Amino acid sequence: MRAIVLILSPWLLLTGALAQGQARADAGALGAVLFYLSLVAVGLVGLIMRRERAQAHIRAIRMDGRTVFWRGFAVTIAALLLALLFGALSDSLRKAGDERTAGLVGLVALLIALAYLLLVLLGFGSVATVIGDSAAQLFGWRDLAPGWCVLLGSAIILLTVWIPLFGWALGIYWLSLCVGGLWSHVEEGS
Repeated sequence: MRAIVLILSPWLLLTGALAQGQARADAGALGAVLFYLSLVAVGLVGLIMRRERAQAHIRAIRMDGRTVFWRGFAVTIAALLLALLFGALSDSLRKAGDERTAGLVGLVALLIALAYLLLVLLGFGSVATVIGDSAAQLFGWRDLAPGWCVLLGSAIILLTVWIPLFGWALGIYWLSLCVGGLWSHVEEGS
């Protein structure tokens, strides 16, 4: 029971601060910590539930990262354009007075965005593992367990994307890697 209270207490602090309308610095920091922990959890669950596919994804990023990036970038651009197209169509239908069709088209735009987000979340653990392992090797830590690599890689991703000049570009690169390696083939004998 005590472990449940310790796990839930940050959530209660955050919701209590938001409900009272207080802009507290600790609530903002707590939100960032909870976001980090959520990404770590997603990465670990992705590695646990898709063990063979995750290993193939990791191998594909390490062996042929350029192809994985361009495949993922194409999917990213296609999903973005389709979601924007259906969103704009929904908005124009709403202005024309056709609420029912506008709602259905808006739902299609939302489903495209959610499907892309699901693809990103499925590949996040593999990308975080590769980044964490590369960073760990820079510190001389060889053969770090994948869980530690996900912890380190998630922290690096979150901290890097907030760098003003080039963080956004690395974020797009990592998003593309998350999506692009999902269709990697599991090679026999590797």
